Amino acid sequence: MDKKITIPGEVTFVAGLLLVSFAISLMVIAGFGISTISSLPYVLSRIFSQLSFGIWNPVFQIGLLIVLLTITKRFKSGYMISIVLSVLFGMILDFFVHALAGLPTEFWQRLLYFIAGYPLMCVAIALMVGSRIPLMIIDTFLNDLTIYFHVTYRRIKTLFDIICVVLSVILSLAFLGHLEGVGIGTVILACITGLGVHVVTTLLSKVIVIKPWSSKLGGMVK
Repeated sequence: MDKKITIPGEVTFVAGLLLVSFAISLMVIAGFGISTISSLPYVLSRIFSQLSFGIWNPVFQIGLLIVLLTITKRFKSGYMISIVLSVLFGMILDFFVHALAGLPTEFWQRLLYFIAGYPLMCVAIALMVGSRIPLMIIDTFLNDLTIYFHVTYRRIKTLFDIICVVLSVILSLAFLGHLEGVGIGTVILACITGLGVHVVTTLLSKVIVIKPWSSKLGGMVK
């Protein structure tokens, strides 16, 4: 039996952060709709364009953290790292959005961007979740609400996705007069991303073991 390769969680998280930022940027250019979680910050960036898509992401996520603290009344040390990671994600996202802005946008090319973005996003999420270090606020928000309300993650995630999409549609139509960030691609991603992440996680577990350098980081998510 071949020995599995051990990779530090810090490395897989950074790799996942870069990949997911790149994947979302591709989907923005594709124009078929982006993931449910990213749809609301994207719509807000189109309505209030003084702040970029990247900046709206940590603003949105810090808002979620405030909601979480109001509900659970419990602060974890890992939240501070989550804030830093969310800001970093926003900066990387803005970089890729601007770097890829000059790509050609014929229909078949945009379709290719969307198709390529899906596996990249699945790999990115698998690497980040498997890192066992404090995740971005959005992940912490969903995980901690699942524990607090004693319900399944799937139920919380589904409800959150629905709220994000509904708000994105309402704000888009009310302020822009048309849909932004929400489309057939959003529906497709909502249906198949979970499956894709599961497949990638299963495949990765056969060849690598992810373990953080710092044991303290793992404890911060508990």
